[in-house]
Amino acid sequence: MTRLNPAEIIALYRRCYADPPWSETPEQLDTYPDRLTKALEHPSFSAWVERDRDGRLLGICYGWPTPADLSGSRIYDLLKSSFGAPAVSRMTSGSFEVVELFVHPEARGKGIASALLAQAVAGWPKAWLITSPQAPAARLYHHLGWREAGPLAGEPPLALFTLEGDQRIARGH
Repeated sequence: MTRLNPAEIIALYRRCYADPPWSETPEQLDTYPDRLTKALEHPSFSAWVERDRDGRLLGICYGWPTPADLSGSRIYDLLKSSFGAPAVSRMTSGSFEVVELFVHPEARGKGIASALLAQAVAGWPKAWLITSPQAPAARLYHHLGWREAGPLAGEPPLALFTLEGDQRIARGH
């Protein structure tokens, strides 16, 4: 795995999430470095990156296996309040959790996100992620065989997307 430079990941995040549909405020963007630090410290953290010929970061996808114990996390609590604990357990058990996937706006439409996502979920029978249903990425996930499991409670509008092995086979992926 390529050595990750947190400063360049943060810069790319700011570039990607300042624009619609996310339109994060400067204050929201300022919370990302702490989230990234926590992610990098996760014992099962895995990341895949794409760089241009000059070595500039164009895209990154990272995440980890979903733990069996879904307590103590804001995201897992949000999932449980939206779908109920039994459903969340069924959807996330034995799966890979895509925590972040973002590609520089000028590099989009070139297959980078698809390639990064494919690398991240390779070998996993199931995977899941959360995104805005209005994000252009939501169309990509549908195209790649991901299923929109439903909306999450709260604002901004977010949705849970899941991928299971049989969905990939059915879609030819």
